[in-house]
Amino acid sequence: MKKIVTLLLCVITTTIYAQSFEGTLTYKIEYEIKTDTSFPVSKEQLLETLKKSEDYFDTLVVHIKNGNYEKVINSEEKKRIVYTSNQQKIHTIDDGVDYVLIQDAKKYAATKIEFEKPTFTKNDTITMIAGKECTSIVLDWDGTAQETYFYNNTFLNIDPELFKDHQFEYFYDILKHTNSYPTQINKSLNGLMEIRMILVDHVAEEIPDLSFAIPPLEPAEKEFTEIIKGTTGQDVMRIKN
Repeated sequence: MKKIVTLLLCVITTTIYAQSFEGTLTYKIEYEIKTDTSFPVSKEQLLETLKKSEDYFDTLVVHIKNGNYEKVINSEEKKRIVYTSNQQKIHTIDDGVDYVLIQDAKKYAATKIEFEKPTFTKNDTITMIAGKECTSIVLDWDGTAQETYFYNNTFLNIDPELFKDHQFEYFYDILKHTNSYPTQINKSLNGLMEIRMILVDHVAEEIPDLSFAIPPLEPAEKEFTEIIKGTTGQDVMRIKN
């Protein structure tokens, strides 16, 4: 009898994590800038400068299916970030731009500079997000930067092994702790600025494979490729006309 119960528990656990979430997640983005009177620029000026940047956005939509995702960012120039598990690459595609940046997902960071890996600390404090009781995992880079991933391990479940080759930004390592997609992500730098990505909507639905399609590409100019590779550590290719 004991062996039968153990076997059933193993089957149930395997089934739970095999049924990975497929659908659409929508996050709102909040920015908080902390300055004191000695800082030469006010937080209002910093926020206004940020809003004028092409990288500023206030909504993130994620389509996820099996080991693939597409992130759509409503920045000034709409941006798609696509990861496909069969290629193990992350493609950044900007509207109106002829070039695509390509990140090797097996690397932890885009930059060529090697940083120390963060410490991972589990926080069992309950925070209500999207109507769910969430705990968190905290990544800390010796106090200079910190990222907090909130999750509920019975909600938005993801099989970590689907993303075993996605080391970029420690995504696989995070999923091994959470077994689910985050309900909120807080990122702070030196206590000066914090970005919060908060889940506001989720829809379990079938996602077409076309969502993860990459346009036909060809090699970019050699000089431009070398500049991008030298400054960002990423590859670059041109979209075929």
